[in-house]
Amino acid sequence: MPQTKFMMVRSPKLIKNNQIGYGWGNVDFSKFDNSTDLMKQGFKDVDVGRQTNQIKRYFNLKEGDYVIVPFSGTIAIAEVIGERSHYPITKGIQYGENRISVRYLKHNDGYFIPRINLSTALQNRLKIRMTVCDLSEFSDELYKHIESIKNDKLYTWNTEQELKLQQNTEKFKADLLSRLRSNKDINLQSGGIGLEHLIKEILEAKGYKAHIPAKNEKSGIQDVDVVATRFTEFSGKKEGIFIQVKHHDGTTDNHGIKQVAEYEVNEEDYSQIDKVLITTGDFKDNNFADLRNVTVLAGADFVNWIFDNLEYLSKESLLSLGISSLPTLL
Repeated sequence: MPQTKFMMVRSPKLIKNNQIGYGWGNVDFSKFDNSTDLMKQGFKDVDVGRQTNQIKRYFNLKEGDYVIVPFSGTIAIAEVIGERSHYPITKGIQYGENRISVRYLKHNDGYFIPRINLSTALQNRLKIRMTVCDLSEFSDELYKHIESIKNDKLYTWNTEQELKLQQNTEKFKADLLSRLRSNKDINLQSGGIGLEHLIKEILEAKGYKAHIPAKNEKSGIQDVDVVATRFTEFSGKKEGIFIQVKHHDGTTDNHGIKQVAEYEVNEEDYSQIDKVLITTGDFKDNNFADLRNVTVLAGADFVNWIFDNLEYLSKESLLSLGISSLPTLL
C-alpha cells in the first residue's frame, strides 16, 4: 500500500475553492499521466533550475495524501482528492495555475491551526523558502492534529506533553507502589514503622500535631499507629485523625478495620474524628469499613495520597523513597 505523503504547499488563496495551486502557468500538468512524461515533454524547453523535485512532489500528490498550507500565524490541513486542473493566469491566480482538488479539514473554530500549537521543529520547517516541501518526517505529529480535528478539537504541542506527563505520572505511581510493597529500592525503616513516620511527617507539615502511640497503650484489639490532631483556624475546634497502618503485599483483611474502629476516643474532646486504615496492599471489603465509619486508603489510593503530598516531604524522605528532585525531560 503506497505511503501517505504529507506535503507543505504554499497556496493560501485557494482555500475557498477547495483547491491547492502551483505555478508554471505555461505547462498544463493535467495533460500528463506521470511525472516522468511531465518533465520530459511538458518542461522540454523550460529551464526549471533547482525546482525539479518540487514539481515532481506536487504532481505526485495522490488521493488520501495530506497538504499543509501555511497562513500568517496559522496553518490549514487539506486531504487530497486528486482532480487536476489548469487555469491560465488570465483566468486565475498567479502562481496557482496548476491546481489539485482537496478537502480542507474543518473543526469547531474553522479551518486554521495556530502555529504555536505545533512543535518547534515543525514551526521552523514551515519557514523554509520553498513552495513545495516534504513534511513526512512530521507525520506522527500531523496525524494527531488530523485526528483531533475529526473530533472537532484542536491538538496542541502542550497536549502531547500533558499526555506524556500523565503517562510518566502513572508509571511513577505504579513503580512507587511496587517498591513500597516489596521494600526494594527504598530505604524506609522496616516493619511498617517507616510508613508510619512518612505519614506522620506529611500530617505535621500540613499543620497537625502528630505522634506514634506506644504499642501497648490500649488493651484488647484496639490499636492505631499514628494519631494526628489540630485546632481549626477560626473556630478553635479540635480535629482528630486516628490511623492504622499496614505494610502488606497482597490483600489486607478486616483486622485493621477492627483495630482502628474499636480504638476508644473521647468524642466530646473533638469536633471531627476520622478513623483511617492505610495499607500498601489491596482491600476489598469496603462495606465492612463503611459500616464502622473507617476510611480506607489502600494500594493505589495510598500512593495517590503520597503523590499529592510530595511537597510536604523532606529531601531525606524523598531520597528514602528513591524519588529524585532533578528536573525530568518528557
